[in-house]
Amino acid sequence: MVRRKKYIVTKDNLFSWVDSLSGKYSLIGPAREGDQVVFRRLSSSGDLEMDYGSTMLSPRKFIYLPREELFRFSRGKGDKWTVEEPEYREKQILLGVHPCDVRAITLLDKVFLGDDADKPYRSRRENTLLIALNCTRVCENCFCESMGTGPFLDTKEGFDLAITDLGEKYLLELGSKKAGKLVSSLPHLRQASPSDLRKKRAKETELKSKFTKKLSVEDLPHILSRNLEHPIYRQVAEDKCLGCTNCTKVCPTCFCYQVEDKINLSLDQVERSRHWDSCHEFHFAEVHGGNFRSSRRARLRQFVTHKLSTWVEQYGCFGCVGCGRCMTWCPTGIDLTEIAGEIVKNYKMKP
Repeated sequence: MVRRKKYIVTKDNLFSWVDSLSGKYSLIGPAREGDQVVFRRLSSSGDLEMDYGSTMLSPRKFIYLPREELFRFSRGKGDKWTVEEPEYREKQILLGVHPCDVRAITLLDKVFLGDDADKPYRSRRENTLLIALNCTRVCENCFCESMGTGPFLDTKEGFDLAITDLGEKYLLELGSKKAGKLVSSLPHLRQASPSDLRKKRAKETELKSKFTKKLSVEDLPHILSRNLEHPIYRQVAEDKCLGCTNCTKVCPTCFCYQVEDKINLSLDQVERSRHWDSCHEFHFAEVHGGNFRSSRRARLRQFVTHKLSTWVEQYGCFGCVGCGRCMTWCPTGIDLTEIAGEIVKNYKMKP
């Protein structure tokens, strides 16, 4: 593990340095579009919106694409078939990623970079310089502090460089050798002092005191697995859930996808692609002979229990990072923390 070195740099010098890398890297970061801040490709660092709260879609969409071609078969002379796979060599800087979204990407790493690594994901991940940004505000639906994923980074892995806003300057913390080599070209860089680190800790303490949305995670996976028939699932499914899939589409850790094959009319070319899918879709659980999640209640329960229970069995950690997007973008205001909290409360009240 790389020892995390800490430096201080002025904001102007940091942004000039980022622009100087544009010849080798495509720059992606948070930028304002109307009344929203979105992650998108930028022409320069001047487009960056560094003091943002949250975005609708997380930056995962630049590593795990919403839709992409996987490969294609082509038939040539003599009925000889060839296979072509897209190559992903573009280098990109993913800048201004909040701690919860950094954790979300490391969770996707567990899914896509296992024993049988996903080639497109691995290629983009390896060609991405991930620059994290510790939060400067707490949003209404954020509960990352409960999940241990924010508002400041609590990990030394998963990112290349971390930024903390200290007013007129930034505190930089290295997370990889790759970032260390690049940062060495930053002008007027100095070692962070004990005073700078105290300012960082003070800002983190202040932010943690502002959270209003909370979730107790003590023994939560066990409690949820023991209460799969809790009436709150039926109540919320019947009274609120539209099955619209918004929660899964904005969730930064959802990884389900659908595979499609397209064959041209000449029957000499086949293209296989994939696109994001959702466990809230009725078709998702269709198998030969039926559908094992035919009710909206079952699909809602799958979303809640996967994020807060069964993901722990799969990967040893929660699948929820507490970003609050599923609640913010639910058209009927379904609250994940209220569902889990109600189940925990009922369980603890039992004799």
